[in-house]
Amino acid sequence: MGKLIVVQSDRVQGTDKHNVKGNATNPSPPPPTVPYAGVGEFDYVGEMTDQLSDFVKIGGKPVALKSSRSSLNPGEDIAPTGRHSGAMGKNFIPPTPAPISLSLSITDSIGEGNPSTTSGSSFVKIDGTDVLLDADKIDTCDGLGTPMNSTVTAENQDFVSCSE
Repeated sequence: MGKLIVVQSDRVQGTDKHNVKGNATNPSPPPPTVPYAGVGEFDYVGEMTDQLSDFVKIGGKPVALKSSRSSLNPGEDIAPTGRHSGAMGKNFIPPTPAPISLSLSITDSIGEGNPSTTSGSSFVKIDGTDVLLDADKIDTCDGLGTPMNSTVTAENQDFVSCSE
Protein backbone atom coordinates (compact mmCIF):
# COMPACT_ATOMS: atom_id res chain seq x y z
CA MET A 1 0.00 0.00 0.00
CA GLY A 2 1.19 3.49 -0.81
CA LYS A 3 1.57 6.60 1.31
CA LEU A 4 -0.40 9.79 0.78
CA ILE A 5 1.45 12.81 -0.59
CA VAL A 6 1.63 15.85 1.71
CA VAL A 7 0.14 19.16 0.52
CA GLN A 8 -0.15 22.73 1.80
CA SER A 9 -1.63 23.08 5.31
CA ASP A 10 -1.09 19.45 6.30
CA ARG A 11 -0.53 19.15 10.04
CA VAL A 12 2.91 19.00 11.67
CA GLN A 13 3.06 17.93 15.32
CA GLY A 14 5.76 16.97 17.76
CA THR A 15 7.77 18.07 20.79
CA ASP A 16 10.67 20.51 20.86
CA LYS A 17 13.11 21.24 23.65
CA HIS A 18 14.05 24.87 24.20
CA ASN A 19 16.30 26.85 26.49
CA VAL A 20 14.27 28.97 28.89
CA LYS A 21 14.90 31.64 31.49
CA GLY A 22 12.75 33.26 34.13
CA ASN A 23 12.14 32.79 37.82
CA ALA A 24 11.90 29.81 40.15
CA THR A 25 10.55 29.33 43.64
CA ASN A 26 13.37 29.89 46.11
CA PRO A 27 13.82 26.70 48.15
CA SER A 28 15.09 28.77 51.10
CA PRO A 29 13.41 32.21 51.08
CA PRO A 30 13.72 35.10 51.41
CA PRO A 31 13.53 36.28 48.65
CA PRO A 32 10.54 34.26 47.35
CA THR A 33 12.07 33.72 43.90
CA VAL A 34 15.48 33.11 42.31
CA PRO A 35 16.60 33.33 38.68
CA TYR A 36 16.02 30.18 36.62
CA ALA A 37 17.68 28.93 33.43
CA GLY A 38 17.10 25.49 31.99
CA VAL A 39 15.47 23.45 29.23
CA GLY A 40 11.79 22.62 28.80
CA GLU A 41 9.65 20.62 26.39
CA PHE A 42 7.08 22.36 24.18
CA ASP A 43 4.37 21.06 21.87
CA TYR A 44 4.93 21.94 18.20
CA VAL A 45 1.55 22.36 16.48
CA GLY A 46 1.86 23.73 12.96
CA GLU A 47 1.41 23.02 9.28
CA MET A 48 3.26 22.94 5.98
CA THR A 49 3.21 26.53 4.75
CA ASP A 50 6.28 27.68 2.82
CA GLN A 51 8.36 26.84 -0.24
CA LEU A 52 5.75 24.45 -1.60
CA SER A 53 5.61 23.38 -5.24
CA ASP A 54 4.55 26.18 -7.55
CA PHE A 55 4.13 23.66 -10.36
CA VAL A 56 2.10 20.70 -9.01
CA LYS A 57 -1.13 20.81 -7.02
CA ILE A 58 -3.32 18.03 -5.67
CA GLY A 59 -6.94 18.94 -5.01
CA GLY A 60 -6.03 22.57 -5.66
CA LYS A 61 -3.30 22.62 -2.97
CA PRO A 62 0.44 22.90 -3.69
CA VAL A 63 2.44 19.73 -2.99
CA ALA A 64 4.97 19.82 -0.12
CA LEU A 65 8.55 19.08 -1.08
CA LYS A 66 11.70 18.13 0.79
CA SER A 67 12.62 21.83 0.49
CA SER A 68 9.30 23.00 2.00
CA ARG A 69 8.93 24.50 5.48
CA SER A 70 6.43 24.27 8.30
CA SER A 71 5.41 27.01 10.69
CA LEU A 72 3.61 27.12 14.01
CA ASN A 73 -0.11 27.76 13.89
CA PRO A 74 -1.08 31.35 14.75
CA GLY A 75 -0.95 32.03 18.49
CA GLU A 76 1.06 28.91 19.38
CA ASP A 77 4.05 31.04 20.44
CA ILE A 78 2.07 33.65 22.38
CA ALA A 79 2.02 33.41 26.20
CA PRO A 80 0.32 32.45 28.33
CA THR A 81 -1.84 29.97 26.35
CA GLY A 82 0.27 29.22 23.26
CA ARG A 83 1.64 25.68 23.54
CA HIS A 84 5.03 26.87 22.24
CA SER A 85 5.50 29.64 24.79
CA GLY A 86 7.47 29.63 28.04
CA ALA A 87 4.37 29.35 30.20
CA MET A 88 3.33 26.03 28.61
CA GLY A 89 6.64 24.17 29.01
CA LYS A 90 6.93 20.88 30.83
CA ASN A 91 9.57 18.39 32.00
CA PHE A 92 12.03 21.12 32.91
CA ILE A 93 15.71 20.34 33.42
CA PRO A 94 16.81 21.09 36.06
CA PRO A 95 13.53 20.43 37.85
CA THR A 96 14.67 22.32 40.94
CA PRO A 97 14.40 24.99 41.95
CA ALA A 98 10.85 24.72 40.63
CA PRO A 99 10.44 27.08 37.66
CA ILE A 100 7.49 29.48 37.76
CA SER A 101 5.95 28.77 34.35
CA LEU A 102 4.29 32.16 33.84
CA SER A 103 7.68 33.88 34.23
CA LEU A 104 9.50 31.74 31.66
CA SER A 105 10.47 32.75 28.15
CA ILE A 106 12.13 30.71 25.40
CA THR A 107 15.57 32.10 24.62
CA ASP A 108 16.27 30.44 21.26
CA SER A 109 14.60 30.61 17.82
CA ILE A 110 11.11 29.17 17.47
CA GLY A 111 8.69 28.44 14.67
CA GLU A 112 10.15 26.91 11.53
CA GLY A 113 10.37 23.25 10.66
CA ASN A 114 12.36 21.58 7.89
CA PRO A 115 11.98 18.05 6.51
CA SER A 116 14.52 15.64 8.02
CA THR A 117 17.27 14.20 5.88
CA THR A 118 15.45 10.85 5.77
CA SER A 119 12.15 12.42 4.65
CA GLY A 120 10.73 12.54 1.16
CA SER A 121 10.00 10.04 -1.56
CA SER A 122 12.90 8.32 -3.25
CA PHE A 123 10.56 7.61 -6.15
CA VAL A 124 8.41 10.71 -6.74
CA LYS A 125 10.08 14.04 -7.43
CA ILE A 126 8.92 17.43 -8.67
CA ASP A 127 11.54 19.34 -10.62
CA GLY A 128 14.19 17.06 -9.08
CA THR A 129 13.06 17.53 -5.46
CA ASP A 130 11.51 14.71 -3.40
CA VAL A 131 7.85 15.11 -2.44
CA LEU A 132 6.91 14.71 1.24
CA LEU A 133 4.85 11.71 2.28
CA ASP A 134 2.45 11.05 5.13
CA ALA A 135 4.31 10.38 8.41
CA ASP A 136 7.60 11.89 7.19
CA LYS A 137 9.72 13.35 9.98
CA ILE A 138 10.19 17.11 10.30
CA ASP A 139 13.04 18.80 12.17
CA THR A 140 11.13 21.51 14.00
CA CYS A 141 12.65 24.39 15.95
CA ASP A 142 14.27 22.36 18.71
CA GLY A 143 16.70 24.64 20.54
CA LEU A 144 19.02 21.72 21.22
CA GLY A 145 19.14 20.68 17.56
CA THR A 146 17.44 17.31 18.03
CA PRO A 147 16.33 16.04 14.60
CA MET A 148 13.12 14.23 13.64
CA ASN A 149 11.15 15.64 16.58
CA SER A 150 7.89 16.19 14.65
CA THR A 151 5.80 14.36 12.05
CA VAL A 152 3.70 15.58 9.12
CA THR A 153 0.28 14.02 8.56
CA ALA A 154 -1.46 14.05 5.17
CA GLU A 155 -4.97 15.36 5.87
CA ASN A 156 -5.88 17.61 2.98
CA GLN A 157 -6.00 15.03 0.21
CA ASP A 158 -6.91 11.36 0.24
CA PHE A 159 -6.66 10.17 -3.33
CA VAL A 160 -3.04 10.43 -4.52
CA SER A 161 -0.51 8.06 -3.02
CA CYS A 162 3.06 7.04 -3.71
CA SER A 163 4.37 3.48 -3.52
CA GLU A 164 7.55 3.54 -1.47
